[in-house]
This record gives sequence, C-alpha cells and structure tokens, in this order.
Amino acid sequence: MPILLALSLAVATRVAAVQPSPGADRAAAMAIVNAALAGVSARNEAAVLAQLRPTGTATVLMEQADGSVTVRSFDLKAYAHAVPGPERYEERMLDPRIEIDDAMATVRGRYTFATDGKLQHCGFEHFELVRDGGRWKIQNITWSVRTKNCSG
Repeated sequence: MPILLALSLAVATRVAAVQPSPGADRAAAMAIVNAALAGVSARNEAAVLAQLRPTGTATVLMEQADGSVTVRSFDLKAYAHAVPGPERYEERMLDPRIEIDDAMATVRGRYTFATDGKLQHCGFEHFELVRDGGRWKIQNITWSVRTKNCSG
C-alpha cells in the first residue's frame, strides 16, 4: 500500500507541476491577446502572426449606416495583414473577460479602435485560444464594428 500511495503522490505532483495556476493561465492567455492587439496597433504583421495558429478564421460583423449588419469571414492570417501608412493605430480592449477550460480559452469584451488618437469605431471582440505546444495561440477571432454609441 505505501508504494501505491507514493506512486499516486508522484503522479499528482507531476500533473500539478505541468498545469499552471489559474491566475497565471488567465494572465498568459490575456498576454497573447494583448500582444496581437499591440501588433495591430503597430502595424506589425509578424508580431500578430506570432500569436496566431496557422489555421483559423476571423469574422467581422460590420454595422452599416442603415442599421443592417454585414458578416464577413476570412482566413485568420488576413487579420495580421499590416497596411503601411503614417497613421497611428490604437486598439484597446476594455474590461476583458477570460474563461479557461483546460487547453481552451476565450477572451472577450468591448474594444475601441482609434486612428491618430481619434476614436474611429468600437464593438465587441471574442478571441478563442488553444494551448499549442505548451503556449496559448489564437485560433479564431470574431468582432463587431460600429461607429455609433462608442465610448472609450
């Protein structure tokens, strides 16, 4: 019986050592999203791509002037595409919520997007992350875009 107990404790200790603490896991998932948003703000395609899995989708819901909404989905890599220009971008996520279930996480919340300090649009973002090679990576992103009722 003592051998079985020792083996059980060894396995439990090893599993516990592999699993990060819930707070650290949440911080790590949020760090990936923040790195992607910083890459978008800096127009740094490589920085954004470093946070993405090679496959995945991006979906944007665009509110039109008449109140209708268009939905467009595309390859996740296109989300990283940097458009050169002199303008300074700033995308900020406001009060994000993070949920983790083992090797899967979601980060979601309101966001604002400004160009040269002027608010351009806002909406809601939803990032789906998966643990890939021991590191969080973004698998899918969905966000809405509206130009009315925005506050930062």
